[in-house]
Amino acid sequence: MRRSTGTGVTNLRLATTVLAGFISASTLTPLQAQGDDVGRVRRIADVTAIALAEYGEGVVGGRVVRVDELTEARLFLEEARRLAALLPEGVRDRALDTLREMQEGVDALVSEPELRALLRDLRALLAAAVGVPLDAYPTAAPSLDRGAAVYASRCASCHGDAGAGDGVMAASLDPAPSDLTAIDVLGDVPLIEYFRKINVGVAGTAMPAFVDQLDDFDRWSVAMYAAHLRYPSGAIERGTALLAACGPCGLEVGDLPRTADVPDDSLVTVLSQAVGRRFDAADAVAVAAYARVAPAREYLGGDRALRALRTVERAKSLAAKAVTAARDGDHEAARRLALDAYLAFEGIESTVRARDAQRARRVEEAFAALRPTLGGETDAAARDRALEMVVRALDESVVPLVERTSAVALVGQSFVILFREGLEAILIVGALVAFLARAGVSERTRDIGLGVAAAGVASLLTAGALVTVFRAAPAYRELLEGATMLAAAAMLFWVSYWLVSKIELRKWQGFVRTQMSRALKSQRAWALAGVAFLAVYREGFETVLFYAALVASADGSASALGAIVSGMLAGAIVLAGVYAAMQRWGVRLPLKPFFAVTSALLYLMAFSFAGQGIAELQEAGVIDATPLAWVPSVPALGIFPTFQTLAGQFVLAVAMFGALSWVFWLEPRLAMARSVRR
Repeated sequence: MRRSTGTGVTNLRLATTVLAGFISASTLTPLQAQGDDVGRVRRIADVTAIALAEYGEGVVGGRVVRVDELTEARLFLEEARRLAALLPEGVRDRALDTLREMQEGVDALVSEPELRALLRDLRALLAAAVGVPLDAYPTAAPSLDRGAAVYASRCASCHGDAGAGDGVMAASLDPAPSDLTAIDVLGDVPLIEYFRKINVGVAGTAMPAFVDQLDDFDRWSVAMYAAHLRYPSGAIERGTALLAACGPCGLEVGDLPRTADVPDDSLVTVLSQAVGRRFDAADAVAVAAYARVAPAREYLGGDRALRALRTVERAKSLAAKAVTAARDGDHEAARRLALDAYLAFEGIESTVRARDAQRARRVEEAFAALRPTLGGETDAAARDRALEMVVRALDESVVPLVERTSAVALVGQSFVILFREGLEAILIVGALVAFLARAGVSERTRDIGLGVAAAGVASLLTAGALVTVFRAAPAYRELLEGATMLAAAAMLFWVSYWLVSKIELRKWQGFVRTQMSRALKSQRAWALAGVAFLAVYREGFETVLFYAALVASADGSASALGAIVSGMLAGAIVLAGVYAAMQRWGVRLPLKPFFAVTSALLYLMAFSFAGQGIAELQEAGVIDATPLAWVPSVPALGIFPTFQTLAGQFVLAVAMFGALSWVFWLEPRLAMARSVRR
């Protein structure tokens, strides 16, 4: 299990107190070297696990069925012994003894379960030696898109584009590359085995070790992509449909550490029980296909609400095990499990604290109350009450993280973005065309059209580039979303101020006149086209940026995206009606109320995005979170009980007050003073 480190002093004090009792009772001192030794231990664990997997394919019922697999198993075990001989004293001898037993078992063709027991002993020894998980899970959900890119650059030349073992180099390799589409051979191979082979390579083949060439995220991503190649076309979509109505299934299959070492048939059995029905052979393959990719960024791995719920479920389970251990008299194990439960919660603790500091504090208090009950002097009823308090506090802590943004609010915000930006573009282009008509050069309207068309294309390219950046760097998603929201907040504030500054008709007309007069001085087509391009692209760029921030502020669900798209469609329909009315009847919009209302709405969105952007950066660990217990949490307005989020919004409020003071009080007085002097 991964352990994340909290930042609060209270967290550290609690963790240190519990951890001290565990370490004092430990019988194995962790290795001091945290570089080469950790890497070597993980490689030993990977190599040995692969050896057993190869042995299981080569020996069935005490009889050799595939000599090549048995040979590979022996090669892997020999490599493991070579690496174990380099370990520090104290770990080395015990590891070598276990590996020797495994080699002797392989030579004697003993049953695979007997060797599995030795493997479990070895992994427990190695894990205790380094004090870190042997399988390094990524901090962000793997990405199938990223896996496809890594596969194309690193694997396709041997395994082929579709994984059939028919790459351009396959004919020259002996043995030939594996056929990754052979589901009859690979159907029982869990995802973790793909990851381990990618780590260490395959002995006696051309496949190299990638542990030093790719980071954890890329290795897990390409492992998941390679594992999904064995399923037939359409299987994942079919599995998605079969499990669409299963609420518990998301918690079960969306968690990479929970499913990575589970074979397909076991996953299907668990999901069959969850939905209350048995799957036929074809549906079982489809369900397995979906379960295998569900932890990916593109599926459930990117669902923050599910991630928070899984974290809480894990913490509750560990706390319950701690109480059971205490009831059985194993008080050291109980304290260790309680620590693990609290450390599991710390994976979302900073996020909970940023959203609602009181809920995070109640979890801390509940664990602090549970810990003393795990000793030998505690009444069982008191221990159960303490566990109940922990469970209740954990359940309450996740509420702010799984609350969904109102669909009505998303529709409204989406409508405002497109309608305001589109209407301003229509107004600007209409004003430019009208100015040309009044100047007697209507023939140059075509230049305006070219600029508008170029701005539309550039806006679409900008949207594509932004989506590509988000999809290419899922490991930094919180950072990207936070930065996008803050950029959008700054832009929204500027647009809001700009609208206020042009609220008087004479100022709007002066703005248009200045822009066009400069362009008409040049007889070149690109001058007028450039004015139109810059005017419209500014609106297009703002639209793309605002929608990126709006999507980031939603929960990523299909319903949230549907609400945003609905707002866009409504805005587009209304814009089309406004444009048609202006073209046919020459309708003039009352600019003053339009600019005033839209300016206020945009400022509210900027205020919300500023708070949410800082909260995202707090989740990414870029900005500290100083809780303010007296502040209520209002996610719809981006208000969260931390000093940093409120400070950012306070700066925005002061800036808006200054802008309004300048536009409506100071600037008119300065203009009047200049007029009097003249």
